[in-house]
Amino acid sequence: MDLRKIARNIEREICFKHNEKPTATPKKDSIELSCCCEDFKSKLVKKMESEIAKQAEEDIKKALKF
Repeated sequence: MDLRKIARNIEREICFKHNEKPTATPKKDSIELSCCCEDFKSKLVKKMESEIAKQAEEDIKKALKF
């Protein structure tokens, strides 16, 4: 799973209230998220969960194709 790719996708989002971008830092096996408000953070967490699910699905498909 490419956490850097997920972090880049998260950092493209912009908070509609504050017009700021988040900071997503990939760690060893997680992504540290820093942003301006809780509403925006909850939106980003949902997006991150869907991105991780997509990456996991792609990894499984690649592994099963040999």
